[in-house]
Amino acid sequence: MPVLGRQQQRKVYRLKCLAAMMLVAFAMLGIIFEMSFEIGDDGGTKVILTAEPKTQEEEEKEEKRTTVVDEVERETNSKQAAKQSVAFGPEAIGVLGKLGVSSKLPERLQKGSSLCSQCVPKSTLDVPSFCTQTESETRQANDIHFESNQRVLTDQVSIPTKYTMIYVAIGSSLHGVSGSAGGRQDYVFEAIKQWRLFNPPSECHVILVVSDEFATEAAIVSFSETHSVEIVSEKDIPLTPFYERYLQVFYIQGYMHPGGSRKTGNKDFNRLVMQRFHVLHSLIKQRRLEHVVHTENDIMVYARWADLAPPIIKCGMQLASTFASPKGVIPSVVYIKDYKAIEHMISFVNDLLSCGEKCLSKSKDNCPAGCTWTSEGSEARSGGCLPAFGISLNKALKIGTYANDMTYLLNYWQFYGSAKLSALPAWEHQPGENCIYDQRPNEIYDLASFGQWYSFSPPGMKNPKPAKQYVQAMKKGRFLDPSPPPYLEWKVDGEGRRVPWWKTYKILSLHIHGKNLERFRSIDPLDP
Repeated sequence: MPVLGRQQQRKVYRLKCLAAMMLVAFAMLGIIFEMSFEIGDDGGTKVILTAEPKTQEEEEKEEKRTTVVDEVERETNSKQAAKQSVAFGPEAIGVLGKLGVSSKLPERLQKGSSLCSQCVPKSTLDVPSFCTQTESETRQANDIHFESNQRVLTDQVSIPTKYTMIYVAIGSSLHGVSGSAGGRQDYVFEAIKQWRLFNPPSECHVILVVSDEFATEAAIVSFSETHSVEIVSEKDIPLTPFYERYLQVFYIQGYMHPGGSRKTGNKDFNRLVMQRFHVLHSLIKQRRLEHVVHTENDIMVYARWADLAPPIIKCGMQLASTFASPKGVIPSVVYIKDYKAIEHMISFVNDLLSCGEKCLSKSKDNCPAGCTWTSEGSEARSGGCLPAFGISLNKALKIGTYANDMTYLLNYWQFYGSAKLSALPAWEHQPGENCIYDQRPNEIYDLASFGQWYSFSPPGMKNPKPAKQYVQAMKKGRFLDPSPPPYLEWKVDGEGRRVPWWKTYKILSLHIHGKNLERFRSIDPLDP
């Protein structure tokens, strides 16, 4: 027998140790598990590892951990549906953790009672629903409230043959100087013309709600006839109890005047961004509309809604929009199942606003209990008395004192999850992360970044690049950073229309923050 060298002896020793460790491991598995065999539905054989009976305490913990998943899975026996996921996107932190998909949004809010102690409602009638005992007991962090229809429903749903698009351009400032963004909203007509390129009257009825003084304007009437648009005057929108309450409880938490300075910008912006949802709710309820789409007035769309809506409907979503970052939802494109879906949301925001109703003070000395004096976000930074409740909500999002539709919708998601507000695909999703994206992969909406980068870039640039502040904005936690390379590429479809692409993704919409929508037309762009 040959004599082994020292190095070879060490190798043999290591192999013996490894073999011994493997034997011990298999022995432990034999104690912990018992192997059984089961014939699958497809005739194949599966090896099942069955754990020894758990203690009662272990079973209770396991039951709590799997409640959400079980609630979803028990609703269908369809193999196809079982392979599809709930509309996760950035929504369901607890479930995403179980599936190994990382969540990008902050944790859901803790019990409502911890925040409601700072709520100062005007009366007992204004106490928020989420501050009641029943509600606050169930609002745990990571507590996802899925409804039974949150998976792909396949053939169980009815797909409409015609849809309704609603634009809202209310307020006293509709027209403006060409090329100026100061307070104007007339770029909505460019958005409507773009929408009509992909969505003919036979497939989509378009409604434009305007303030009374513009409803009969000759140019608007002519536009409506040319592009098959129904003009609805604001006075014809029913003032529902929700709408009336909003006008009563609304207050400004952080002034925002887009389109210029505090003197030249749209001074009604803070109020109008949420008021539009009350207009939508009233109109949808009045006409009993379903599966409605709404976009902001500076959105260019590059697809048929008849193609985009069915996957949303099959996912069973109530409301769906674009989640931009952990700091807010940018409701640039919004799907609304019916009036009940949007009614729940506007009622929630009314409740949030009611908690700050008593903070309307411009004097630091008179700032009442439940309120906080701050110069940040106040008009001209002269100081203001803001609700401690609202400030506490914003601290969780790390967004300072500002509050608007973007923060309110994220608050809504934090309380109710994807059962009430789901995410439209807007970044590079992984399989199983977004219910819509799984059905139509490689198609994404602009969550804001593309529109900001290119609309704020000077026209005619070979390599577009906006001012420094917009470049920096892309790096601040956005779920998608479009900073080149690669650059946005325009491809021409079979009908001669330009459509934006990025990498391998078709861009379904562009959020044109620069309000220069004519540069991004599919046909005859001003700056091709």
